[in-house]
Amino acid sequence: MNLKKIYIVLFLVLIVTTALLMTAVVSLVGQKGEHRETIARLSQKTATLEEKVAHYEKEKEKFEFYRFKQNVFNLKYPDYSKIARIVFNESKKYGFDPYLIMAVIQVESDFDQYAVSPIGAYGLMQVNYSVWKDPLAIDFNRIYEKEYNIILGLKILRHYYEESSGNIFMALYRYNNGYKYQNEEYNAKIISTKFYSHTKEDAQPENKGKERSI
Repeated sequence: MNLKKIYIVLFLVLIVTTALLMTAVVSLVGQKGEHRETIARLSQKTATLEEKVAHYEKEKEKFEFYRFKQNVFNLKYPDYSKIARIVFNESKKYGFDPYLIMAVIQVESDFDQYAVSPIGAYGLMQVNYSVWKDPLAIDFNRIYEKEYNIILGLKILRHYYEESSGNIFMALYRYNNGYKYQNEEYNAKIISTKFYSHTKEDAQPENKGKERSI
């Protein structure tokens, strides 16, 4: 092989080598760009996750505080706490706002489980035994039981609500007055309680929760 051919071969080798190097450089640059985009996306996801973790920590702290407050309340006022739990569970079954029922209990008995009125109304919701003993088959031996008495009161209020064509204020008036007693201030007392201020849509009960057996 003469010198000219050697130069030609070397020149071709140089061209091929240069082309391969350029291809490698272009590939590396492209990969570097892709890596940068990947890193940017990962950084964004990391920032989003950090925000979610921070929000979760705040919500967790808030939940733990509410749970602590509830436990302290339950420990200090176990009877009152039980009444609130019964009202919350049972009032919805009869279609009433729990806050409304708490307002009724406050006005009727001031949460005295053993309250007795001069006309023979008993317990938390002041159930008139002589009037309702037969329609509701009331067991007088249980009339002071919290849950039993509250359910009786809910049945009576539901009866008056349906009888009043869905007028809750007329139902409340009849609940306290029946058909012969007059107490024009009763509804005003209900409305003035702090419980009533938390009721929704003027405490109109939902059309559900028909009477059920005790």
